[in-house]
Formats: sequence, structure tokens, C-alpha cells
Amino acid sequence: MTWDLLIESDCVPVPLRAGAHVTCRAGQLWITVEHRRARPSADIVLSAGQRCRVEEDGVYFLSALRALGAVQCHITPAASQHLVLRPA
Repeated sequence: MTWDLLIESDCVPVPLRAGAHVTCRAGQLWITVEHRRARPSADIVLSAGQRCRVEEDGVYFLSALRALGAVQCHITPAASQHLVLRPA
């Protein structure tokens, strides 16, 4: 199962496991991760056509860069994962 998301002004928390892929299809996608171990995370910014591989389990916060409008992204979960969005 894969998900396609259109994100306008929300920050969408998505729990992902290592091995998942997040692809930006349109706009610019800002990704921040909440690691299971408390430590700072590097933000990731993807432009249309770029993708990143999730390296460790955690909650990934997906949002559009505000000045650039909506973003469309595609999420392919790790083989053993079922995607579930939790309320913000």
C-alpha cells in the first residue's frame, strides 16, 4: 500500500519505519523527524522529483514550505509496515 498526500498548510505526522521512501511529486516538501532517542534531527527539504529513504524508525513530520504553496508527496512504506496517520 502506498499513500499520496496533498499538503497545504498542515504539518502531517507520519510514523515510518526504516526502509520507507518519501518522494516529492510537486512543490517543496519539508521533513523533520522525531527520533525514538532524544537528539536533534536534520531537516530535509525535497524538491519535485527528489526522494529520500527513511534510515530509522520514527515519526516524520511532513509539511509544505509556506511561501511556495501546496506540496504533493508519495509515501512507500517499508515492507513490514502498514501506514496509519494519527490525529495532529
